[in-house]
Parts: sequence; C-alpha cells; structure tokens
Amino acid sequence: MPRTSPLARAVAVACAALLAGALTACSSSTEQAVQNTGSAVTSAASPTAGATESAETAAGTTSDTTAAGTTALETAGTAAGGERTISTAYGDVTVPATATRVAAMSYDTPWQLQSLGVTPIAVQDYGKWIEQFTPEQQALVAGIPTIGSFGELNFEAVAAADPDLIVGDADEIDEATFKRLSEIAPTAIVKGYSRGDWQAITTALAEATGTTAAADTSRTAYESTLNRLRSEYADVIAANTWVHFSLGDDASQFSIQQPTGAIGNLVVNELGLLYGAGVPTDYSDGGYGSYPLEQLGTIFAGVTVALYPLNSDGSISPAIKAIQDNELFKRLEVAKSGKVFGLTTSITDFVTANEWLEELEATVLSKL
Repeated sequence: MPRTSPLARAVAVACAALLAGALTACSSSTEQAVQNTGSAVTSAASPTAGATESAETAAGTTSDTTAAGTTALETAGTAAGGERTISTAYGDVTVPATATRVAAMSYDTPWQLQSLGVTPIAVQDYGKWIEQFTPEQQALVAGIPTIGSFGELNFEAVAAADPDLIVGDADEIDEATFKRLSEIAPTAIVKGYSRGDWQAITTALAEATGTTAAADTSRTAYESTLNRLRSEYADVIAANTWVHFSLGDDASQFSIQQPTGAIGNLVVNELGLLYGAGVPTDYSDGGYGSYPLEQLGTIFAGVTVALYPLNSDGSISPAIKAIQDNELFKRLEVAKSGKVFGLTTSITDFVTANEWLEELEATVLSKL
C-alpha cells in the first residue's frame, strides 16, 4: 500500500498507479496507498477514516484540536508489576511498562514508531512499493520479518515474531482482528478523528510504547516550524489560492488531497493554505477525491499554486506526469504560470510533517 498517504476505505481502484507505475507518497502515505493498491480488503477492516469533515470544520481544525482529541487515548493509569493500562480504540488494554519487541500491523505504523525511536520487530511486506520510501525508511525495515502485505495480515507470522506488544491503526485493524491479535500479545490499536489525523495516531502510539518524551520533542519541533512559517509567510499564504493534487483512481482521472487525509490535513487544517473555490468539499474518509480529467478546469479555477507528490528520489511518477502532459492541464492558468511544485516528503508523524514543512519553505514559499 503505498503512500499519499495513500489506502482509501471506500475502496478506490487505483488503476492509474498500477498501469502507470507506483506513485510515491503523495503525501503521506496511506491515502495513496489505497489509490495505488486499489480496493484492499484485509482480515481487518478496510482503511476507512472516521468522520468526514465539512470544509469549514476541516479548515478550522488545528493542532490544538487534534491534541484535544487525543485525550481519550491517554494513559489511564499505571498498574503494578511492570505494566500500564491505556485506553485504545477498542477499550482499555494492559501493556508492558517498557515494551522491547513491538510488532507494527498497519501501513504507516513503522514510520510513526521510527519517529519515536522505536524499531519494530515485524512489519508489513512493502514489496514492490519499497522504492517509494526514503533510504532511512528502507533501512528501518530491511531484514525485519514481515507479517503479510497490505490487506493480507498473516497471524501465524505475527505469532512467530514473538512480540511483547502489537500496535496498529483502527482504520486497518478492525475489532475482530484486534481480538485475534490480543491472543498473541497485548495489542494497542489507536485511532484519530480521521485517517489523516497523524497527530493523534502518533501521540497514541507514543502512549502505548512508553515514548511520550520522544513524541513531545518532535511535536515541539514541528509546532515551532509550523508557527514560524505561518508568521513569516503569512502574506504569501494569504495572497494565493492552493491545491494539492495527485493521480486518480484510473488513468482518466486525477485526485485532490483532502483535509481528512494526512497531506490535506497539514496543507489545509494546519498550515491554512486555502483551496480554490472549485475544489469539492464533500470530503471522503479516504482522504482524497478522484475526478475525471475533464473537470480539471472547473476544480482548478482560481488556483494560483499547485502542489503534488514526487517519489522519494525526486522523480515524478508516470501517472502524475501523464496528468501534467494532458492538454487540459496545460491550459490551466496555474500551469501556464509555472507555479506547480513537487514535494518528496511523505507525512506520517511529527518528524516527517516537520520535514515536509521545511521542504515546502525551501521549494515553494521562499520562491513566491
């Protein structure tokens, strides 16, 4: 399941990615994953996000709101005997006070653990998608036992890894799967207000793994960069109308990254980049909307700056290249102005979100 953020619960069929080559982390990871892999049905629930936000609600949601939303996932108490009781998506769970063998069940979980200084002992098989990840991410999972590919969890492989803690995302792990995993080891499945709520998800994983100090450090760095950019580039942000696009569900479509997804969450909710009036606001749980190429003119109307995901090595995916080569795209005012920028960073946690902001500043904001 590949990145931009890429998994979409409603089962979007990403033929474009399959036909034209895998896209990188459009942003973040799971949304695109869904787009790239198509309709994925796991023994766990399909990756659907929680509530779909309206334009105003999504645009008004900030880090403060997210932080408030994580209170339900905070540590409920400490028990004797080297254990802690925490609240999770499926109720209170007793976990080791200090887990040393953590197995990651969900697509973005290894990178979120990496941001917390935790190296998982079992992860999904990223197979053909591995080249989409950064060298650091590839090094993290190199040689680590796998527990099945996206949508195909192998319980025997999980047990063989002998974890003392299993963690994952409720958008991929349903309650029935949680119960089966709990028979193997203590299992903490976390959830945010939507699939793209990486703030709440990362914070909850830190609670589960006892790494809240690392989460606090990375959150502080992220919020510092976010607030600085909001202040230093307030005029640039306000003077432009933005959009973040990527490949669509098939070669005849393109997609818009929505505030319910990881990238859209940061672009719209956190940084406050205003999308054009033509961008549909019937946001999906999957974090993106796919539209016919014929709607490029309508949806991009008034857009002055367009962002899109690049592969981690800086190359452009064939599917996105095909969109930009389409005559309908070339006729867009934003395309004629040359203000179409690609970004390589995929967002899954506070560390990668901070890196995305720094790349945005260097590649886009400082040039406008």
